[in-house]
Amino acid sequence: MKIIIDAYGGDHSPAEIVKGAIAAINEREGFDIVLVGKQDGINAILQNETYDVARVTVENATEVITCEESPTEAIRVKKDSSIVRAVKILKEDENAKAFVSAGSTGAVLTASVILSKRIKGVIRPALAPLLPNLADGQTMLLDCGANVDCKPNWLVQFAVMGSVYMREVLGVKNPRVALLSNGTEDEKGCALTLETFKLLQQEKSINFVGNMEARDILSGDYDVVVADGFSGNVALKSTEGATKVILSYLKAGISSSFSAKIGYLFMKKCFADLKNKIDYNKKGGAVLLGMEKTVVKAHGSSKAEAFKNAVLQAYNNSSLNISGKIAEALSALGGEK
Repeated sequence: MKIIIDAYGGDHSPAEIVKGAIAAINEREGFDIVLVGKQDGINAILQNETYDVARVTVENATEVITCEESPTEAIRVKKDSSIVRAVKILKEDENAKAFVSAGSTGAVLTASVILSKRIKGVIRPALAPLLPNLADGQTMLLDCGANVDCKPNWLVQFAVMGSVYMREVLGVKNPRVALLSNGTEDEKGCALTLETFKLLQQEKSINFVGNMEARDILSGDYDVVVADGFSGNVALKSTEGATKVILSYLKAGISSSFSAKIGYLFMKKCFADLKNKIDYNKKGGAVLLGMEKTVVKAHGSSKAEAFKNAVLQAYNNSSLNISGKIAEALSALGGEK
């Protein structure tokens, strides 16, 4: 199995990306990596790393797509970019099973959908990050930006794909699926969510538990939260922003007085546990569910540890044949519409 790496995507590329990818193969057997990007730069970093050279290939790509560029235009114009070259290798090499990038989210999604293949029957792939919750588990929120405007049957597919992932990858026996809305009552929501609600109620292959509000995403009461890409992205970023504000308040409060500093000493382990639970470096990335081969979008600010975990996540997903199991689950839904 090969995992294709966009070595020039992300805020800390290529050094942290290459180091993270090497850390992944040093930690786990069973796969090789292909590092795609400016060959001289990648090789200069590899000279200082210890690894099995037989498991690493470097593919030259002379261009880089930045987050400031229009994804569609950049993919059309920069055909020798690390993202485009990586996705083409993913599609053309039968031994390539996964693609990992910390680069422009729009470019990664657009290149994957346009240049690679969807699972048979998938209408639209969905970007699906995992968020830590209060039950010491994780909640999948999808879609988070791949599809801004959605149709009800797309969201039903998201629910099915998310359920398969949570069951097969995280071992949740009967994933609880909820629909993101502006209230928990059945009649709450916009035209999209009202119609989706009816369809989800009728879908027997999932454990649909009804509507939920954004404030409860991290409650632990739900395993899969389904939304259109616009609402999901807003909910995700609002959650991230609120978390940063709370942590800033805590830091300022601890520094505000001598007694607060003394109290912190007694609470130090609790704060360390909290940091560990919400640290994205330990969680991997967001999966683009619905693609024939695994696509993992790592956090843009990923350093070596975070990227290593994203690569291992991609390996795990591919090894478990999540795409095949999603295809099987979707086969009863009637295919593309």
